[in-house]
Parts: sequence; structure tokens; C-alpha cells
Amino acid sequence: MKSIPQALPQFQHIKRYWDPRRKLPVASILPGQVYVTKHHELITTMLGSCVTVCMRDKINKVGGMNHFKLPKPMDGHHVQENTNYGIYAMELLINEIMKAGGNKNLFECSVFGGGKVLKGVSNDIGDKNIAFVLDFLKKEGIRVIGQDTRNTAAQHVYFHPVTGKIFSIVKENESLDDVRLAEDKYLKKINAEIDKSSIEYL
Repeated sequence: MKSIPQALPQFQHIKRYWDPRRKLPVASILPGQVYVTKHHELITTMLGSCVTVCMRDKINKVGGMNHFKLPKPMDGHHVQENTNYGIYAMELLINEIMKAGGNKNLFECSVFGGGKVLKGVSNDIGDKNIAFVLDFLKKEGIRVIGQDTRNTAAQHVYFHPVTGKIFSIVKENESLDDVRLAEDKYLKKINAEIDKSSIEYL
């Protein structure tokens, strides 16, 4: 087992662990959190109506993930840099990738979440989150290369910023065996790509 590479100083509060099945460190983020890395590791989160953006610079091989609950504070409310709001979570993700060596002109991303998982709720938070983030990315000139949104059940997302590989499991109408089979197939691809890479743990 390889030791877990040290996280960037500003992200050392994020929960990380070694996953022996994946043969990778995993950083698990919660709502309101952001994580950026230059290492061979997975970032993961569980989504409902929240949104996650997986963003990377594919040339400089640095990227990260955020997880936000709402687009922005309500009118008249001032919540400085609270990353439960997309407006702050997106700015922080972009800025931290750039600080870690990323070039914004090379950024690409995928968007997940915005699910309709709360029955009987008239105020559709998920749709508002999706509309916000797609508009934000368009204005920032960041290319969206993938989107898996508006599911009706919880969604588990895994992202490997160095390779750009993304895997999403929607916990609906699937047996545990189906989920494990799909995940194992993905993990084989990740491990094969890492074995071929010249990038080393720091």
C-alpha cells in the first residue's frame, strides 16, 4: 500500500482515506466543501438536489470538485464566502485550481446532481442549481463536457482529476451487485491508466 500524499495545505481538513479496493487515496467532500488536487486520488461525494462540478486542467493535470446546496444567498442576505452557495463554491474551485497550477483557458468540467429527490416540494431547488451553474460556466467561458443531472434518487460521484475519469452511480432501480459490477469496471480503467502514467506520488 502506498502512503497517502499530503493534501494541499488549504484542504487538509477534508476527510481522506486509503481505499484498498480502488488502490487509491479518496477525498470525501460534504455539502459546502471544495477539494483540489494534483495527485492520483479520487474525490467523491453523494448528491441529491445539490450540485457538484468536477473541473480540471487536462494539460497541467490539476483539478477538483465542489458541492453546493443553493445558487446564491437570497436578496438582502449577505453571507460572505459561504461555499454552501454556488456563487462562492464555483469561485473558490476555479481560484484554487489556478493557484495549484491550472490555466483557466484550459479548464473543462462535468456537472452532476440537481436531483428531484424530495417528494412534494414545490420549490425545485435542483433545477435552480443546474440553471445557475450552467449560466455561471457559460459566462466564465469554461467548457462543459459532461452532464448527469435531474435524477430522482441519490447520486454518488467519483472523480479522478489527474486522468479526468468520472464515474457516477444513481442509487435507483439497481441492485448492489449491479452497482459493484459497474464500479469494478470503472476501477480497472482507472488503475490501468495510473499504471501507465509517469506521475509519481509526492
